[in-house]
Amino acid sequence: MALRPLISLALALALALTACAGADDGADVREIGPTDGTGTGTATGTGTGTGTGTGTGTAPAGTEAACNPVNPDLEDRATSTVALSAQDYRYDPAEVEVAAGTITFEVANDGTEPHELAFLPGGGEVPFTADDEPDEEALEEAGAFELEAFGPGQTCSATYELEPGTYTMFCLVENAEGVTHYQLGMEGTLVVS
Repeated sequence: MALRPLISLALALALALTACAGADDGADVREIGPTDGTGTGTATGTGTGTGTGTGTGTAPAGTEAACNPVNPDLEDRATSTVALSAQDYRYDPAEVEVAAGTITFEVANDGTEPHELAFLPGGGEVPFTADDEPDEEALEEAGAFELEAFGPGQTCSATYELEPGTYTMFCLVENAEGVTHYQLGMEGTLVVS
């Protein structure tokens, strides 16, 4: 009987040492096997089968960007309302003039892709980085603001209190190739007098 506790202790010690010797905390990459990119393998198998299939589907509601109105609480105080159509890859109208004050923009997405309506105070070119990406830091420093992207067939509103000046209107949504709509010509000018 005195031998049983001793054997149990020896087994527990052996298991503990084995577990610790192979421990991997995930902090380092381990290489297993050859590192020259070569290897061999064989496999065999048999099988038979037949089948047919058909299917139809539609995208569930909400897969497109939903409208997220900006400052809806200011709409009843708006001194002007500007109707814009966001199309693939332009705004209609592209040139807008309005008196300073509280302005509501009613934007209809008449295109086939999501669009946004962003504004760059002071006008001019939208800044991009050396990697040809929108320069979000420079846009923030310039005070740019936006009505976030929303899907085709939707109308969304944004209300802002605007001071006199020139603003560049633009869309930084990217198409399937990763090119922004702005780079494809989706820009305009807002003059607030």
